[in-house]
Amino acid sequence: MQIKELDFELLEKIRKLDVVARKSTLSRTLEGNWTTIFKGRGMEFAGYRAYNYGDDASMIDWKASLRAKQILIKEYEEEKNLNVFFLIDVSNSMLFTSTDKLKCEYVIELVASLTTAILRSGDAVGLGMFTDKLVCRVDPNIGRSMQYRVIRQLINKQHYGGDFSFKKAIMFLLSFLKKKALIVIISDFIGLEENWYKYLDVASQRWEVIGIMVRDPRDRELPKNAGQYVLEDPYSNEKLYVDVNKYGELYKNYVQKEEAEIQDRFIKTRSGFLSLQTDQDFFLPIMGFFKRRSNIQLL
Repeated sequence: MQIKELDFELLEKIRKLDVVARKSTLSRTLEGNWTTIFKGRGMEFAGYRAYNYGDDASMIDWKASLRAKQILIKEYEEEKNLNVFFLIDVSNSMLFTSTDKLKCEYVIELVASLTTAILRSGDAVGLGMFTDKLVCRVDPNIGRSMQYRVIRQLINKQHYGGDFSFKKAIMFLLSFLKKKALIVIISDFIGLEENWYKYLDVASQRWEVIGIMVRDPRDRELPKNAGQYVLEDPYSNEKLYVDVNKYGELYKNYVQKEEAEIQDRFIKTRSGFLSLQTDQDFFLPIMGFFKRRSNIQLL
């Protein structure tokens, strides 16, 4: 596995990202609009009342109306803050690159940008970083100081590297995060255990969940006409010599099938899913994802 030294002179880069994010379309789009971006988010069910002419017909609860023998609509109260919790994979496979940027460096920039926008909107941000254990936990809170707390943890070299367990990450989350929240799981989703999706299903029943897959180009496709190529398991360090010309297409097809299955598992739990690649800027895909979520909410 090709390893690049983690760039922990990132603080100045993050400060620049802060300035850019504050002035960007990303911040302007997210600020104050989270309740329309995510389904049911920011609104708490308050009860029923009788339907009046001019009320939104989509709010009618027909089952409750049949029981009460009158037309009833649902009423909601707006919550003051949304809790957004980033659950980030920092295991060995996130230390891989075939470009000038490790997957984890790409994630640092992504999370720093989103954190700035979310905190500006008045919502709360929390952070968990995991391998096969939870290596960092910052409970959701609001305020500018949270931005620096999150960034300090993101650039802490001690947090990176180790085995990977999606199941344990979700179990840790279930053990301490009791608040209503939006969970953003960011990982390359390489090395998932058997039946991992059952834990995703449990999490999606408690919280709103979004999965963001971050992969390197080489995770998806081997170099063409490269002869023999060494593949290395990021966790066992086992090496395999592969003839690219012979197996390159099989590798590509296998990865496409794997990624489609992962996406399908998220969709089946009514969770959001976005796929990103480290040689492509995340700005436009993120913006497109949020806009699609907002349009779905408004339907």
